[in-house]
Amino acid sequence: MFAVLGASGHVGTAVTQYLLQQGQAVTVVLRNPQKAAAWAQRGATVALVDVHDTDALALVLQKADRAFLLNPPANPALDTDHAERATVQSILQALRGAKLEKIVVQSTYGAQPGAHCADLGVLYDLEQGARQTGIPLCCVRAAYYMSNWLSAVPAARTSGKVMSLLPATLPVPMVAPQDVGHLAGQLLMDPVQEAGVYYIEGPTPYTAQDVAQVFAHILQHPVQVEDIPPTAWLAYYKANGFSDKAARSYANMTAIFINQRYDRPTNPVKGVTDLASYLRAELAGCTP
Repeated sequence: MFAVLGASGHVGTAVTQYLLQQGQAVTVVLRNPQKAAAWAQRGATVALVDVHDTDALALVLQKADRAFLLNPPANPALDTDHAERATVQSILQALRGAKLEKIVVQSTYGAQPGAHCADLGVLYDLEQGARQTGIPLCCVRAAYYMSNWLSAVPAARTSGKVMSLLPATLPVPMVAPQDVGHLAGQLLMDPVQEAGVYYIEGPTPYTAQDVAQVFAHILQHPVQVEDIPPTAWLAYYKANGFSDKAARSYANMTAIFINQRYDRPTNPVKGVTDLASYLRAELAGCTP
């Protein structure tokens, strides 16, 4: 049996769908009971567990043969570094009593040690802690998610603007969440000897301007990028509900990413979904 954390999110959903399509038995770990029925109808077993409940999570993992581990994002109104490291520790502690054949961890480009660099430091800690369990491990480090642009849809539709922390013409590796999920699902099913760090990005790098052009084509009106300069990052994050500590951590992560202060892979896995296909499919499901 496969256990999947984060099945209510983009990547976790893709992992679960892939495994179910392969005829595998899957237990999805959910916090929200309102999402349980949909997964049960698709053939998954549902475990309603808060990842902070280490004992309950450990019971689920003890029944699994393999597991996909995803650290859920914290409410940005909190100190996200503190909150997300707490869930990392709960997940790692729950692993200690499990006799898993293999685990796959969702991580990110730029994962690195550091106290105030948001996901980069938190997911590095998850990688390292999972490695220390001795369980055969695959770390899937994903590029910038194309889904990050979905929050820009309302403004692009109504005002013709895309607010961007990324400079308009800076090409960066981006990836569709479903491609990340498919890779993670494949690695879960692969032999235990198939382990290590796997980077994944889309067919080609994209810029914020590319995103605006795709929006313009889909929405059938001009869409322009409005850069948010570094001096305005903290104010931008705070205006979007981030606490002071979370805003500073995310601003630091943004600077690391933009300035590419991390190792870029030389031979990443290439996802099949291009930016235009991804955004077109997502906007098709949005209410105008």
